[in-house]
Amino acid sequence: MRKLQLTCSIKVLLIFAGIILMQIFASAIYTLGYIFTKAISGASYTDAIGGLAGSTSHIMWISAISAILSMIWCLILYLKSNWRIKGMDYRKVFTFGNIMGIMGAGACGCISLTVFLSLIMNFMPQAFENYNQIMQNLEPSGGVITFIYVLIIGPASEEIIFRGAIFDRTRLAFGFFTGNIIQALLFGIYHMNLIQGIYAFLLGIVLGMVIYATGSIICSILTHIIFNSTTYIIQYIFGDDSVIMAVLFMILTVFSVIMLAFSLRYFINRCMDKYNMEKQYN
Repeated sequence: MRKLQLTCSIKVLLIFAGIILMQIFASAIYTLGYIFTKAISGASYTDAIGGLAGSTSHIMWISAISAILSMIWCLILYLKSNWRIKGMDYRKVFTFGNIMGIMGAGACGCISLTVFLSLIMNFMPQAFENYNQIMQNLEPSGGVITFIYVLIIGPASEEIIFRGAIFDRTRLAFGFFTGNIIQALLFGIYHMNLIQGIYAFLLGIVLGMVIYATGSIICSILTHIIFNSTTYIIQYIFGDDSVIMAVLFMILTVFSVIMLAFSLRYFINRCMDKYNMEKQYN
């Protein structure tokens, strides 16, 4: 068992290092391509470099390229696993309970976490400076590439990397509970920001429970997409500072906390049942 855990740890660290290097590679490829394109159009090297500096669009393109490359690589690793059950029965995956749990964990989790972070920000404004800057880069005003990255590419890539290739290995070597914590911890570190890292860790724990309880990575991808989409929906609906909207948002927050609690309880129970069942057979 210790040999398996050591081998797993090395493989997981290599995968994690690989996706970090993929970001550097994507940045280099995009930068060279951008400078080359500008040079053909007659712009100077200095003007090309200046055009790259501080642009949200360029950051999103680099992130998207890196995410797609990492997703392809980790999807190959995930599909090559020979110990998982093949031939998923999706009628058992997308049950009413699972669908409601996914909706609750995704939408209500996002709303509850947003309110929680807003409350903390009032007491720790300095700690949120970098986090707020990152969130500004992810706003819809960043363009189509930002919208596509936040709602589709990012969630799909991160799930295949962390709940796919990485969790696939940590769960086998360390068991569900420890394996889930490891992948969530790496997911938090991956975001390279204290505040974002903390909530990414918590989200990673929940997403790990979702894939373990349902047996399908599609469920964790959907949960992640719903989570990210809810952020945009909240901004669009409750962007008005009127009293009515404030009251409605308070009601929605209370409802979301209650629904999140039910969703977490549902997935925790499902995970415990599956864990106990696997323990009996092992």
